[in-house]
Parts: sequence; structure tokens; C-alpha cells
Amino acid sequence: MSEPGTVALPPVQQEGSVQAIAFSPDGKRFASGGSDTLLRVRPVGIGTPLDVTVGGSVTGIAFSPDGGRIAVADFEQVSLHDSTTGKAVWQGSLDPGNSVNSVRFAPDGRIVAATDTLIAVLDQASGEIKQRITVDRPLIADVDLSRDGTRIALAVDERHGGNHRNEGSARVHELATGKEIGRLAPRSAVLAVAFDPDGSRVLCCATDDTTRMFEAKDGKQLWPTADNVVEPIIGPNCLAFDPKSKWTVVGAADGTARVLEADTGTKRGQVPLQNPGARGPGPGAVTHVAFRANGKHAASASIDNVVRLFNLEGKERYSVPTDEVLALRFSPDGRWLGVGTMNGALVIDNGEASQG
Repeated sequence: MSEPGTVALPPVQQEGSVQAIAFSPDGKRFASGGSDTLLRVRPVGIGTPLDVTVGGSVTGIAFSPDGGRIAVADFEQVSLHDSTTGKAVWQGSLDPGNSVNSVRFAPDGRIVAATDTLIAVLDQASGEIKQRITVDRPLIADVDLSRDGTRIALAVDERHGGNHRNEGSARVHELATGKEIGRLAPRSAVLAVAFDPDGSRVLCCATDDTTRMFEAKDGKQLWPTADNVVEPIIGPNCLAFDPKSKWTVVGAADGTARVLEADTGTKRGQVPLQNPGARGPGPGAVTHVAFRANGKHAASASIDNVVRLFNLEGKERYSVPTDEVLALRFSPDGRWLGVGTMNGALVIDNGEASQG
């Protein structure tokens, strides 16, 4: 057993940045891709490495629920590959003129891909687009798919429209029909969204320094409210739900990652812990956060080039220096933390998931 914080997999060298990472469902393989147009799949342990040439910069990677295939977003196209051989099953342009920003699998095997203006649901067997969801004022800044694959949440930044208004919204759509079922519209651009595990609530953050929880079905804001004032967070920009639906973690420009109670927004802990007597600059803005499967730990990456694993109270379990982080993701069982950086990718050992 390695000590938590040990780099378990030799850094995956790439020519340029790594913008997308993914673990196989069993956590035994780690995939990474970025600006050098090569998808790399590496065993976490014993196994055979695989390199797959794709058409452009890789911006999204996802393993199928059974682990047998890998979907890849690169430049304007989406492609599907055999995860053992790398052989292409199909590939095709998604939204000509717009780069594909992310790709993921729904539990039933459908593929969900996003550009700045479009959510597309593709048939896994053929690559045919079965559903389109468009936004009336781009840009789609972030997306999240509910665990059961029936709903998708969009963070929409409307500052990129012709009128340059500082507005935005968080929207929820039924994936099967494309119908919008809920919307929260703060007077500012929305940067990130995350579903709770049962898909009934959505957490979002916006450029007006607000973090809000709302009901997915009708857009009703749950917190903050006039009777439930939540401690403000300066510059929230990334967030995640605990898999057990009790906690959320929010990363912000003020250099903190805060653990909040999902039901109330009350702060449980933060990292780094405040030290009123400290002098000098603190850590840089937090750019990525993620929750571990055990619900006891979260991870953050910040522009001081440090990845941290911490508990609900904000006590650090480890901190690992890295290059600038562009992607952060736990393996499904929480044993590993994958990190994509400006100069490659690495996998960090978190220790057994049962450890506190």
C-alpha cells in the first residue's frame, strides 16, 4: 500500500497540455488526451498501454458503462473506439464550425456531447444524433448529466451574445425530449452546474459571487433565501456534489475550496484553513474540485500548482505539487485521483477508500 499522495502511475508524457482524462469503470485504466492529438490509455498497475491517433486536440474522453469502448471529443468531431484495440467504430462532425467541449455516456449507453451552443445525444451503435438541445444565447459554460441519465443541466453565459449583457442562467432539460423543465436566472453569467445524486437538485455558481441550490424540475431556489443567508464566496467557479447527497464542495477565486451542507449551504470546512496571524500571499484561485466516492474527502487544484486532498472539516490529507491543472477526476472507487496538466498527466494514490 502506497502512502496517500504518492504518484502511482509514472507521469504520462504528452507534447503539450492534457485537457481531458477518464478512468475505466473498474478503475484499472486511465485515459488522457490533449493538444498533441493522441489519446493515451495506460493501465493503473499491470497491463498494456494503448495509443490512439485522433483528428484534433482532445477535449473530452469517456469510457462506456461496460468499459469496452471510449468516446473521444476532438476539435469538431466525436469518435468511438474499441477500448482494447483503439480501432474506430465510427467518427463524425457534430456541429460544424464549433469545437466539441465535452463527451460522456448515459447509463443506457447513449453518448452526450456538448459544444458552445449545442447538446447532442448520439446513438452508440451508429453515431447518429437522436436529440438536439440548443441555447438561444451562447455560451454553454458547463454541463452535468444526472446519474440516471434522464436530465441534463446547463450553465449558460449570455455575455457572449450580441448585446453583451452580463446575464446567464442555469437550465435543466429532459434528455429524451429536449424539453426545458427548470431554469434559474440570476443577473449574471452562470459558470458551473452540478446535479445531486438523485437528479432532483442542482447547484450552480455565477459571476455575481453567488452559489445557489435550486430544484431541477421547476427552478425554485432552495438556498440562499431571506431566512437562510449563506456565507458569501468570492469568485466561485467550480463545484461538485458528494455522491451521498449530503455535501457539496465549491472552489473559488479567493483561494479556498469550501465544503457546504447540501440542504442549507452552511459551511462545514474549507481548505486551506484560515490562519488569522498569517502574512504574505495565500494560495491562488481554485480551478477544479471533485468529491471522492466515500463522501469523506474532496480534492482541489489551484493556480499555486498544488493538488490537495482534504476531509469535510478542511484537514489536508496530502498536497502534491503539479504543473498547472486543466482536468481533475477520481476513479469510480475513489482509490485514484487523475490529474491533467499543461505538461502531461498523472495518477495519485489516495489510499483505501475506507480510510478516514
